[in-house]
This record gives sequence, structure tokens and C-alpha cells, in this order.
Amino acid sequence: MKVVVVGAGVAGTAAAWAARRAGAEVALVHDRAGASALASGAADWDRWQAAAGQHPLEADAVALASALGYSTDPCLVCTASGVLRPAQGRDRAVLDLTLLAGRRIGVADLARDDWDAELIARALSSSAWARTTETRFAPRALALSDVQHASSWDLAARFDDPGEREKLAAELVKGRGEVDAWLCGPWLGTAAGAHEALSQRVELPLGEALSPPGGAAGARFESARDALLEQAGIETRREAVSEVVVGSGRIDVHLAGGERWGADRLVLALGGVAAGGVRLDEARARFELSLGAPVTLQVDGLSTDAVSTLHGVDFAAHGPALLEQVGIATVGAAALGTPSVFVAGDVMADRPRTWLRALVTGLHAGRAAGG
Repeated sequence: MKVVVVGAGVAGTAAAWAARRAGAEVALVHDRAGASALASGAADWDRWQAAAGQHPLEADAVALASALGYSTDPCLVCTASGVLRPAQGRDRAVLDLTLLAGRRIGVADLARDDWDAELIARALSSSAWARTTETRFAPRALALSDVQHASSWDLAARFDDPGEREKLAAELVKGRGEVDAWLCGPWLGTAAGAHEALSQRVELPLGEALSPPGGAAGARFESARDALLEQAGIETRREAVSEVVVGSGRIDVHLAGGERWGADRLVLALGGVAAGGVRLDEARARFELSLGAPVTLQVDGLSTDAVSTLHGVDFAAHGPALLEQVGIATVGAAALGTPSVFVAGDVMADRPRTWLRALVTGLHAGRAAGG
């Protein structure tokens, strides 16, 4: 059984991993960075504002999340502007504040354009959670040079280097006795293991605020993903797919460079509107997939092939929420009307666009394709 997966975000990675575990020969192809590479480091099942308690996860989902550097324990994390929010899981480099209730937390103060330690400490200290738990936040200056104008990604990549990481560690060690833990910006490495090495050196709880789009959390995901796919023996190719042709008992995947891959089953995990997997054709006022494929796009069970009419989707009524609902119609994990094509992640119609849902739908699609 040969399975081709299109897309290398969390859904595509999960699909490739699950299909390989089911015994299939698996190849994965992807083009640009998708939504998973823009991840903040928080892992949710539902939109976090509407989350109602912990959603139980199967063992494979927990194991795969862990391999990608994520904990699936409920936690409390914060943004770089000092906003607290719950999450069902997190990148392990992100600081879980629930473990530090009632403690003194130092907010690393660097002279940066995108990080105001004094303002963040004040905002966190004034939160209802901090007041209730008597948790204290205070800025603590770190003497590091050449950090003001670097992007958060560039600064995080700087601390992948052991020598540069030791400079940061030496500054954080000075806080022993004054603080019980450290909250840093999203700078603690882009490679797997950098945060763990720093934590061991500092010997205090240490973690990040959530990342901006294109920050350290997304980079760490890509690093962990690449290691996982290589370990599983999954062939990967960085190239766009132009078309998928489904014939009798065979699928031809046309790569943009002219090469064709043959497959028995296909998983489409190429992301939704945010990742460019679904695009708006402005001339015809309809949505379309970024590659040619025999699938149907829908919203609320209605096809998006036509402009707003009494018989189609009323774009105006949906408003901006439409961008998170439009996607491929499915029956279970299979594309509607094309049972040899499976769908996972944000490209599925009418599913919340969250990290954990993408991972679980990828597992389901991979098992179905590889079985």
C-alpha cells in the first residue's frame, strides 16, 4: 500500500506517522510553511474562549504530541502582552503558570522593541489569578547585547548555539534567591533540546510566553517534525502539488516540477485559508482548492461552487467566520464522493481550526489511508 500525504503541518505529520505505523509505504510532499509553523505554542481542542474542561485524548495522540515537543496536560500560559489564558496543552518550552502559583516569577527584561517586561509583569500581577494565588511577577534586567532589533525567531535561533546559550544562562542564574522561576519571551531556542539544556543549567523553572506568528514555537515544531519523519522512514519532498488525478485503482499526484507520483491512497492535509490550501477566486466569487482534485468544498453542508444565492452559501451572513469553516466535504475521514482520498486538519469543512483537532484528524486519516 502506497500512501501520499500532501501537507506537513501537524495534521499531515500525524497522517504520515499513522499510515506508516499501519504498515503503508508513505511519502509526504509539502510546499511552503503552513499554519503549524506559525503556531503560538498553545495546543487547544476547541477555541480557547469556549473551552469547557479537558477533552480526553487517545494514547497515540498523547504520544505523537510528546514526540513533537508538546505536553497535553491542562495549563495556564501567557502572551507577550501579559494576557493569561488556559490551554489543553503546550509546547514544553512555554511556561505553565499553574505549577508556580504563589511563587515569585522573574520576567526577563531585555532591551527589545517587542517585549516590555515591566508592562508584562504589571499586567500579570493584576490578573485575577495572580491576586487569588498571591503570585508575584517582577521585571529582572538581563545584561545581553545586540538583542534590541532582532526578530524573536532570530533571537531564539541565537540561543541554539551553546556558547550564546551559556551567556543567557549566566544572566538567569544571577536570579537565584530573588526569584523562584523565570518567564522569558519566545527566545529559548528553535531546535529541540535547547530549552531543556538551558533549564538544567539555570536550575529554576524556566519558560516562554507564547510566540508570535513565525516565532520560536513554530520553528521547534518543524525541527521535531523533520526528526520524527526521518526516524519513521517517511520520504519527504519540498515541492508544490499542482493536481491530483484519481483513476480506477490508482492516484496520480502531479508535482509542480513535472514529476508524477503514483499512490493507492492520498491524504490531503494542506491547510485551510490561513495556510493557502483554500483560496478565494475573486473573479468568480467562490472558494477553490490550491490544487486540482476531485473534491467538493462546502460550508454548513452547502457547496461553495457558486456565488451567494438562495441555493448556495450566503457569504455575507457567515461573515469572517466563513474563513474558518470553508473546506473539503468529508464522510468520516474520506473526501465526499472520493473514498480513496482522505482529508485532515484545517482543510476539512466545518471543523474548529485548533492544534489538537488537527493532530487527531491526521491520525484518523492516516489510519484509514494505511489500513
